[in-house]
Amino acid sequence: MKRLFLTYLLLITLTTICAQEKEEKLVLYGYIKNLHEFSFINNLDQLQWTSLLHNRLNFKYIPTEKLRVRLELRNRLFYGDNVKNIFGFSKFISQDHGITDLSWNIIDNKDILFNTTIDRALINYAKGDWDITLGRQRVNWGMNLIWNPNDIFNTYNFLDFDYEERPGSDALRVQYYIGTFSKIEVAAKKGKSADDKIVAAMYMFNKESYDIQLITGVYLNDWVIGAGWAGNLKNAGFKGEVSYFMPYETYFNSENVLSAAISIDYGFKKGLYINGSVLYNSSADEASGNIGYIIYTDLNPKNLMPYKYSGFLQLAKEFTPIFRGAVSTIYSPTNHSVIIMPTFDYSVATNWELNFTGQSFFEFENYQTLGNSLFVRLRWSF
Repeated sequence: MKRLFLTYLLLITLTTICAQEKEEKLVLYGYIKNLHEFSFINNLDQLQWTSLLHNRLNFKYIPTEKLRVRLELRNRLFYGDNVKNIFGFSKFISQDHGITDLSWNIIDNKDILFNTTIDRALINYAKGDWDITLGRQRVNWGMNLIWNPNDIFNTYNFLDFDYEERPGSDALRVQYYIGTFSKIEVAAKKGKSADDKIVAAMYMFNKESYDIQLITGVYLNDWVIGAGWAGNLKNAGFKGEVSYFMPYETYFNSENVLSAAISIDYGFKKGLYINGSVLYNSSADEASGNIGYIIYTDLNPKNLMPYKYSGFLQLAKEFTPIFRGAVSTIYSPTNHSVIIMPTFDYSVATNWELNFTGQSFFEFENYQTLGNSLFVRLRWSF
């Protein structure tokens, strides 16, 4: 452990020095976060505690104006009750769905888990109207604020708030800009298995102050078509996405899936912000589990929530330039399932941030408390 600590200290020192050289072709930056989780179900005597030391190193090399190379990795040290008590925890943390497994559990025992993962490794070439990226990257086609049926390459779990960068894919992405607000984009992703493939195209354009996108392609074993939009209804933001999945091998006797979400958000003059969203999932298997299972679930655009209908509401307030609070709630009429998520962010100093986040899961139809967690996080960015 002492050697590990000294190695990280050296890496961080070198990174900080290099990041200050703005004119250099090699740029390094990142952060260190210390996250503590306190969780229980009904009573505090069930309290479980887990700590996560999370370091991210982002390397960017710019050899020419047209070419960029990025390598980004996250290093996570877990210790506490989750490591000891959750079956398969280390396997869940180290899972990698790319062509090459770039996630390693360097230390894995009953008390401590240390994992290193490369989640960005790419080469980008941009010239004129062309932009081509090859490697592990984030292909972000989502337009909505919480649920993204169009985000077929990189679906993320919104409960994983500590992973701001979100997952990446081993993909080839080609973008051609037709005009200032229009482009055609083609992307292809391949995973380990034969069925783990996504090949899709998107056309984005602007119409009457709305950004609109149309997508089509192959998602695993399905044909997919979809559309998304982002604009305004008077002074309120109005966004939405819809995707329709059709198995291509058994088209006529297949069970097609419709996933759709819309959201409206509005900011008031005194710093109050409100955001509401509704999700429809035609493939929901509501008897297969409860809302608490999504914490450790790989979500996908065909199954963004375990229920057919879900609603999201968030109220946020900026009390001062350095202090912000928010309360988010997710509700489904199935078993009257509810998630309540309060969040407070405080800027302690330049590049230092303190965060408090809560997550509570309930089923009021059966009067069940499925779990409660409080997270305390201190972050230093460099």
